[in-house]
Amino acid sequence: MPDATVELPLTFSVPDAFQDLDFQVSAEVNTNRLLDNLESLTPRPGQEQIAHAVLAQQTMYETLAAAGAVYAGVLLSGPTKDNPTKPLSSVLLSVTARPSELSNEHTVRRLSRTMGALYPEAEVGVVVLGCGPAVVITQDTKVSSPANLLENDMKPTVVRQAHVFVPIPGRLAMADFSLATENIEEWEDCLELLGATLATIAFTEPAAA
Repeated sequence: MPDATVELPLTFSVPDAFQDLDFQVSAEVNTNRLLDNLESLTPRPGQEQIAHAVLAQQTMYETLAAAGAVYAGVLLSGPTKDNPTKPLSSVLLSVTARPSELSNEHTVRRLSRTMGALYPEAEVGVVVLGCGPAVVITQDTKVSSPANLLENDMKPTVVRQAHVFVPIPGRLAMADFSLATENIEEWEDCLELLGATLATIAFTEPAAA
């Protein structure tokens, strides 16, 4: 799994199945990588689906870049020999640097209470990772095209999203590890991918005294 070092003082690795969305290169380079990925699917998506996927990725790139994302990767899945009727879908994994009013465990306690009050329909909890405690928020949201990578209709799509807010020791900052997909039937498998990423987090500088 490739290491990814971000502006925040931490490193992490992502499963090889994700196609990185590189914020250091042009949109054309990212589009060509997406097209190669789509071409590898069996059966190959139709031209309309491919065109929509390109538009959706451009939208994701602009949205994530504006939000301060330091990493994004897309995993595509679709029909297989064992499951030829499996629908096309995508999984988006992103990491965004976010400010925090407090640091370390204080962030976790306050953020979990605040998010629970602000989003009563969401599942909010605290998880202890190898790097320390973090806040987990899971929620289903209806979104309009083209947020949904490989479906191209006018109906809102239900996207399930999990955010894991990891406080940065000694800093008023958090790393937001987010996973989103319209493939809710395979949500547990998606969570395993997120969990594999979270297990690799390592801070690269000591906490301030």
